[in-house]
Amino acid sequence: MRKIIHPLIRFYLKVTSYFFFEKIEIIGKENMPLDCPVILASNHPNAFLDSIVMTSCAGRPLFYTARGDFFKSKIASTLLYYIQILPVFRIEEGKENLHKNEETFSYCIDILKENGAVSIFSEGFSENKWELRPLRKGTARLAFEAWNNPEVSDKLRIVPVIIHYSSWLKMFPRVYVEFLENIEKKSFTSWEEPGIFNKQFNEKLKDILSRKCIAVDENSDAATQNKIIGFLLKNATKGATTAKKLQDKYLLPGSEIFKVNYKALSEFLTRGNINYDSKSGTSIGTILLLLPTCLLFIVAWIYNFIPYLLSKFIAWIITKGNDFHDSLMYCSLMLLYPIYLVILFYFSVHYSSLWTGIENLVIALISAHFYESSKRTTWSFWKRKKLIIVRQMFSRLFETNNG
Repeated sequence: MRKIIHPLIRFYLKVTSYFFFEKIEIIGKENMPLDCPVILASNHPNAFLDSIVMTSCAGRPLFYTARGDFFKSKIASTLLYYIQILPVFRIEEGKENLHKNEETFSYCIDILKENGAVSIFSEGFSENKWELRPLRKGTARLAFEAWNNPEVSDKLRIVPVIIHYSSWLKMFPRVYVEFLENIEKKSFTSWEEPGIFNKQFNEKLKDILSRKCIAVDENSDAATQNKIIGFLLKNATKGATTAKKLQDKYLLPGSEIFKVNYKALSEFLTRGNINYDSKSGTSIGTILLLLPTCLLFIVAWIYNFIPYLLSKFIAWIITKGNDFHDSLMYCSLMLLYPIYLVILFYFSVHYSSLWTGIENLVIALISAHFYESSKRTTWSFWKRKKLIIVRQMFSRLFETNNG
């Protein structure tokens, strides 16, 4: 039954992602093998939403691991089974549960024997932060067991993955998923002692992930850094690379002039409520193009504000803005939006005609998909003068002799 249900769920998640994310940018797709056993070792910034993003990007079916306390409910356990999520119990869930991990790891080995793919969030728990946190030993342990299994052995590839979101607690973030250089069995020589291997493996994995992961200095005005990083991730070309480049410069010692300019830019963005950047001119052609874009923005809001605002309300009431907020907001929208479309279609047909019902469905779906891009274009036009200053300030920050 799961082999029938899971592909349908996977397809539905891919479709619904077009109505929640502004864009998912995939980098390094060539580093994702499709014909051999794979363990994806990723950071974990956004709870279940990370699994949804990975499902949309991986190009092959994935099995996931999740903390064991999610499986306490029989209903939750059954649902997670059908979406191919397996329990891993941590010491926090009680020592008496740790033995259950043997069954999960054994099942993962069976998946890898069949050239399957297992995704592990190597930090062990989720937190809405860009920086990499300490790695748990679960990924290393599974890699050790798999590489020592004769039916898996050298075929196995470890694929480090970095996920960056432009924001949290908001709909329509931009997401960057980067598949990094593979780790192979030949990279290690110590196989006698699992503890030594685990340490060496995590050091290598951390080194690869750290090169791409954006870091924030929590002791030096984190709010200012978060504003700049979020703006670049949301708006810049190659946003993750651009944001990391600028942030690495911020973290260098002895860059006081740079930090003064950095903070001034952050304050300018905050005071001006500037969240979008899309180059807008003032030519007749640009203004004429802006009119249908504004209309699309208004139509999208009118047609879709009910399910979107309701999803945001439900997520906030239940989570109060914790690390599971975005995941619950996505799941709420995934369930509520089809219901809303059915109701919209029913009343359109009931009070008008079948064709009106079809037209309203098409308008709702198309406008929802283009809502964020039309909003970006509209707001960028109205703030175009301030955006000229923003671009100049960013240019100064990227100058090599600045600070």
